[in-house]
Amino acid sequence: MRRFSFVAVLGSLIALAGCGGGGNSVTVPGTYVPATTGGPFVYVTDGGYNILQIAQSANGQLNPAAAISGPNTGLQGAAGIVRDASGNIYVADNSVSQILVFAPGIAGNAQSRLQINGSATGLLGPWGLAIDGQGRLNVTNTTANSVTIYAAGANGNVAPTVTIAGTATTLSSPTGIALDSAGNIYVANETGSITVFAAGASGNVAPIRTITGAATGLNGPAGLCLDSSNNLYVANANGNSITEYAAGATGNAAPTTTIAGSNTLLSEPQGIVIGSGSLLFVTNYSVPHVPGLITVYPLSASGNVAPSQSITNMLGPIGISL
Repeated sequence: MRRFSFVAVLGSLIALAGCGGGGNSVTVPGTYVPATTGGPFVYVTDGGYNILQIAQSANGQLNPAAAISGPNTGLQGAAGIVRDASGNIYVADNSVSQILVFAPGIAGNAQSRLQINGSATGLLGPWGLAIDGQGRLNVTNTTANSVTIYAAGANGNVAPTVTIAGTATTLSSPTGIALDSAGNIYVANETGSITVFAAGASGNVAPIRTITGAATGLNGPAGLCLDSSNNLYVANANGNSITEYAAGATGNAAPTTTIAGSNTLLSEPQGIVIGSGSLLFVTNYSVPHVPGLITVYPLSASGNVAPSQSITNMLGPIGISL
């Protein structure tokens, strides 16, 4: 799993900006030329400092439709990302423990319209984001081993309306988060498990289900998402794999499907989302000899399969959202 530092990200910027040949040159962040391809889009946090809007039909070297990038953004370690029903873009900044919210349609060196930060917020190493049916923001805090939930429109040094934390929760370096159709909360723990909390859970409460054990194939789980039938898809950063679990899976459950192997191009997969056409979009943070990569697979994909699309020319993509 990736933790941000200014030196590491700066080194990536310098190294990638200097690459040439083979189609791997990188446009300096903030100077992207808008693509002519229309939506639908995915939204990606890249290199800690950038938010990219990318056509789902893209393939090959990236030319994003828009980018939010520059010192005015306040981004320093952008990780998780999610959009609400109005198109506002929420970003978890893991480096400085804050949530930044950008207005729909914003691009360039733009300021956020809302900021959740300060000692009252309970944010500590925020990573994953999800928005529930009430418009509330659900956040995993990797350092605090907690899930914090904020009222719709929260801004400033505000306390969460709900905190899930304590020994009974078994949260351990939580990363990705997703909600099912009933409002149950799914959390990926970097140490190798998925914990599921009932809708409305609060405090030092035990999960209603936990997926953990040698048979699960979980290895540094990072991002996760659910399909319309509540089947669960997990990006395993340390295992370079995608594992799928049946709705309601619990215990030492084997995945129903695994995508893994050299043909998949998976390399430190981080974020995962289901886009149009029942396609899985996966961010890969670190690909040998290639700038950061998004790989795309049909939901039916299994085994050592090549992606149906691969989108390159990024600095290190982490979070992804529709």
